[in-house]
Amino acid sequence: MYERPGYSTLLGRIRNNVRTYVRKQIELPKQEIAEIIKANLVAVKWFGIAAAFAMLTLMAFAVFVIGLIAIWLPLWAAALITLLLFAGLTAFLGWGGYKRLELRGPTRSIQSLKETVAWAKARVLGRNAS
Repeated sequence: MYERPGYSTLLGRIRNNVRTYVRKQIELPKQEIAEIIKANLVAVKWFGIAAAFAMLTLMAFAVFVIGLIAIWLPLWAAALITLLLFAGLTAFLGWGGYKRLELRGPTRSIQSLKETVAWAKARVLGRNAS
């Protein structure tokens, strides 16, 4: 003869199922945020390249270019032209990184949470959660 489980067994199963469900609901945003971070690593690389290029350019090239321009112009004008040239190059590389940047929230997790709340309302209240 098949024995029907008691209330304590059923409540224990429900508790375990709820714990598993909550654990999985917490795991989804973690996974989605990790994917977003991984996608933005390309943009971070571009920003890093732009920063490194700006620093190396200012240190290694500044004196040479200022000296070269100073052959035809006064020293202060040569320094100003060099500054504008390097600033433009830095802005271009920074713009390249900005264009590759993805800023968004964990959309799948938010949608899943909305569906869960709608389902829970329908089950608990016994009606459509519209």
